[in-house]
Amino acid sequence: MSASISGVRSATERRKSLTAVILSCFGVGIAFGLGYPLTAVVLEGRGEPSWVIGLAGAAPSLAILALLPILPLAVARIRPATAIILGCMCCAAAYGSLYFLESTWAWIALRFLMGATIALPWIVGETWVNHIADDSHRARVISFYAVSFFSGFAIGPILLEHFGSDGPWAFVIGAGGALLAALPIYIARDLAPDLAHEPATGLIGGMRLAPAAMAGAFLGGYLETSHFALLPNVAIAGGMDEATALRLLTALIVGGLLTQYTLGWLADRTSRKTLLVALGLIYAALIILLPLVLGTPRLALALIFILGTTVIGFYMLGLAMLGQEVEPSQLATANAAFILMYTSGGIVGPAISGVVMTGGPVFGFVTSTAIAALVFTAVIAFARSRPA
Repeated sequence: MSASISGVRSATERRKSLTAVILSCFGVGIAFGLGYPLTAVVLEGRGEPSWVIGLAGAAPSLAILALLPILPLAVARIRPATAIILGCMCCAAAYGSLYFLESTWAWIALRFLMGATIALPWIVGETWVNHIADDSHRARVISFYAVSFFSGFAIGPILLEHFGSDGPWAFVIGAGGALLAALPIYIARDLAPDLAHEPATGLIGGMRLAPAAMAGAFLGGYLETSHFALLPNVAIAGGMDEATALRLLTALIVGGLLTQYTLGWLADRTSRKTLLVALGLIYAALIILLPLVLGTPRLALALIFILGTTVIGFYMLGLAMLGQEVEPSQLATANAAFILMYTSGGIVGPAISGVVMTGGPVFGFVTSTAIAALVFTAVIAFARSRPA
């Protein structure tokens, strides 16, 4: 298809192309978000020890980390639509296979494979969006992308709670989410950008292309995963009942989703780097209030709702900065590095927070996340970046 670097020749085609990939990531979110609780519930029901359940939970992230060094090369040689559809079809097949597997170790191996398959639509989808989006609207477009993904991610556990893990329905829904992600991409396959490139650097070089964005990705992964994994435990330790503690996670996600477009609107009208620094400082200032409001559920829900804007906003703003600062020919490599930083933060965050929490759950969680926010906000502030 003869076209510009984006592969799109008109504003109408640009809109259709962006709509397709934004709709696709909703299905990716369902498949991604359902897999974690489904694995934990099934393996716990089989009486597996916590370390085995933890290993199964870590398997997809480990697969993503293992494959990221070669994914930019693969993306350069496979058409974007083909790569996404291939990844989604393999993920759907894996969900179907899980239902018939009785071996826990086979489950862990298949969850590793699922992480590898989901990495394709993840890296290609984000690179696709950043290629197509105009810089004057980039953050708003990416906010829609983030809302679509996190909505799917949030719906996954809700569907699992409704349908349960005993029958086939949870596995059918997971496979259906993956197939749903492939459908709009197939329809818009001729509107995909041209991602062929000659990577001049590896992942380390990719990180150097946009260091502030990379720090934002790591901090986003650190805070998101720490909150998703540990916030209910922190709230219960602070005196909340279990049902209210779980509602804090809902407030966190809803707060992030409802405010992402506004945050994107601001990012398109001001310095994205300055806004990223402001988010870090706001988070650090607000999280220290958490011990003071845990005894008042309404105040705690309000605080976590606001914190959701910052926790989820780091990833969105970092991705917008990536598209702003990196040349189109290097976007796939830079995006792989960006995902590497986000995934690494998601592994390091709960690990460090969990260790610090042994000295006191509430104080440890607040200390770990506040210090991380301040350290990486300083990195963002002093990192080299191209002006908006």
